[in-house]
Amino acid sequence: MTPPATADSAIDWLVILHSGEVSAEEQQAFQRWLAADPRHHEDWARLTGSLDTAFGGVRQFNRRNPGQADTIAHALNSAETKGKQRRRLLRGGLAIAGIGAGTALLAQRHTPLTSLTADLRTATAERRRHTLEDGSVLTLNARSAADIDYRADARHIHLRQGALIADVAGGPPQAAARPFIVHTRNGSVRALGTRFLVHQQDGRSFVSVLRHHVELRTPRGSPATLAQGQAAWIDAAGIITPAAAPALSASAWERGLLEVHDAPLVEVIEQLRPYRHGFIRLAPGAAHLRVFGTYSLDDTDQALASLAQTLPITIATHGGGWLVRIEAQPA
Repeated sequence: MTPPATADSAIDWLVILHSGEVSAEEQQAFQRWLAADPRHHEDWARLTGSLDTAFGGVRQFNRRNPGQADTIAHALNSAETKGKQRRRLLRGGLAIAGIGAGTALLAQRHTPLTSLTADLRTATAERRRHTLEDGSVLTLNARSAADIDYRADARHIHLRQGALIADVAGGPPQAAARPFIVHTRNGSVRALGTRFLVHQQDGRSFVSVLRHHVELRTPRGSPATLAQGQAAWIDAAGIITPAAAPALSASAWERGLLEVHDAPLVEVIEQLRPYRHGFIRLAPGAAHLRVFGTYSLDDTDQALASLAQTLPITIATHGGGWLVRIEAQPA
């Protein structure tokens, strides 16, 4: 079986080589990496081959339906991405109609391919507010996606990925007659008031109440009610666990900020990733360093620089910033 570190290196090189900003030194370093171990050749062939196979269907679809894959590519390269970031994305080859081996991976970092069919979605580094037909407002965090299913007897929101803040119209009377419910992979959140946050993460969901109350339900166990200022996790088993995160800090992304109160670095990096056009690789030795402070989500370079100033870590960038490696400094 391929050691994870070896496979990770192959992914790193894929990102660097398709960043559009590869130096001669990096090209030479890549050739040295290939020559250093036969497994590197195997990993490289496996990675590029699997990506090409996975997205071969897109090419075939475009041949059968000319222009349709271009529509998908246009969605990936939507006008929200501007200036230097947009030029980098284009140089990286995000038009899937042409589909080089690594372009799909870079496209996934801009707009997750699984969210292209969602009713509401945001790209990397994008936040967006949506007013629904009943006057409720959903604010989506970066790299988020949700589906709307409004019916006569209920208002359903299905959060596919990422995070949203719901400002629910109608108040308690309408909430009783036509409940407003946000569904995640782990359970559901029913509004008993007007404003709350839901974040779908890998294997679990986070809920924070910003105003009034919500009711949590899972496939297992009894319903639980959260009051204003309270938060909770719902895990893969449907177990509800109180969380200590302050409600205002949890929703700071709405203002473009990341407020951290004694959190491990791995959680901070997870919050920065949706705002980064590229990849951040965090070494295990640095993952559990404790972090305090307020950081800008809209300037991840500055956020990373601030972390480097306050923590015993070393940050190296490659491919014009497309790949960031964070390691703990030697003791």
